[in-house]
Amino acid sequence: MRAAVLYEYGAPLVVREVDLDDPQDGEVLVRIAASGVCRSDWHTVQGIHPHHLPVVLGHEGSAVVERVGRGVRGLAPGDHVVLSWLPYCGSCGRCVSGRPNLCERMDRFDAGGLGDGTTRMRADGADVHHNVPSSFAERAVVPANTAIPVDPDIPLDQVALLGCAVMTGVGAVLNTARVRPGQSVAVVGCGGVGMSAVQGARIAGASSIVAIDVVDTKLALARELGATHVVNARSSDPVTAAGRADVVVECLGHADTIELAASLIAPGGTAVLVGMAPPAARPGIPALDMTLGERTVTGCWYGSCVPPRDFPMLVDLVRRGVLRIDAMIGRTFALEDVNEALGLFERGEDPRSVLRFP
Repeated sequence: MRAAVLYEYGAPLVVREVDLDDPQDGEVLVRIAASGVCRSDWHTVQGIHPHHLPVVLGHEGSAVVERVGRGVRGLAPGDHVVLSWLPYCGSCGRCVSGRPNLCERMDRFDAGGLGDGTTRMRADGADVHHNVPSSFAERAVVPANTAIPVDPDIPLDQVALLGCAVMTGVGAVLNTARVRPGQSVAVVGCGGVGMSAVQGARIAGASSIVAIDVVDTKLALARELGATHVVNARSSDPVTAAGRADVVVECLGHADTIELAASLIAPGGTAVLVGMAPPAARPGIPALDMTLGERTVTGCWYGSCVPPRDFPMLVDLVRRGVLRIDAMIGRTFALEDVNEALGLFERGEDPRSVLRFP
C-alpha cells in the first residue's frame, strides 16, 4: 500500500510503498476512505509532540472493513466505520469506571505498536510505527474496538472528522464541562475542534456562545454553526468584548490562549483545556481569582469520551442534521499532497483539510 511516512522531524512526509501484514486476533484490516488532517499531526512533524520514528501519521479517519481477525465480533467486510484513535483494554480500573480515554494499559500503543507491542507495517525490511489508526495510508490494521460502525448513508469524508475533531470538541462541552441549558460558553480557537465545541454548546442549549479567533472567515463560519457572538482577538480585547462565561473551551494549546481562557471564567465557572500545549508550556493562572471565584481549570482528553456510547450519539446527530460536518471541511487533498495540507496550519487556514482516497 501507499502511505505517508515521517522519518525525520521538521522534514516532509515521504509518500511511498509500505508492506502491511494481516490483522491479528482482535484486529481488523480497513481500507481508508478519508482522513482529516489535524494540528496534532503537524505538531508531531515539528517534533513538538514526538513519536517513535519512522511512523505513519493520521488519526482522524473513516474506512471500509476489508478483513477481520480472530475473535472479532460486530464487524464484517464491507462495514463503514469511523476510526477512533483511542485503543483501550476495557478491563482496567479506569475503563470499567467509564473512563476508557484514560486507560491504564496504553504503553504498547504509546511505543508505536499495536496491542501485542509489535507493528504491522514495514518498509525496506524495517518496522514502521503506528499512530493509531495511521490514516495517512491507503489501508490500516487497527484494534477492533477502534473501528465503530456508522450509517453507510453518511459521506465518509464527513465520518472521518468524527474520529478526532468532532468527538473532542463536542465531548469537551457535553462530557467534560457538562454544559446545561441556559449556561454561557466561550470557545477560544475556531479550527475543527473549536467549531465542534461551538456546535456542542448549541446542542447543549447554551444561551450565549462566544467564538474567539483571529481569522474573520472562521468567525463567520462559527456564527453559521451556532455562535451567538464572535470576537476577533486581533482587533478587540476578548475580555471586554465577550465578558466572562460559565464554560470556556480552549482549543489551541498556546500559553497565551490558555491564560486568556482563565481570564474569561465567570465565578463558579470552568475553563476546559483541550488544545495540545507543548510539553514545556507553563501558562500563568491567576491563583487568587481561582480561589475567590471558585473557578476551575480542567483538562480534557479526547472529549472524555466512551467510544461505544458517544460515536453512535454523534452519528445520530449528523443523520438528523443537528450536527453539521460538511461546513467544517475546507480543502480536500490526495495523499501525494499531504505535506501541502499540513502546511496550512502555518497559515492558520481552513477549519479542517481532508485527504480523500480513491
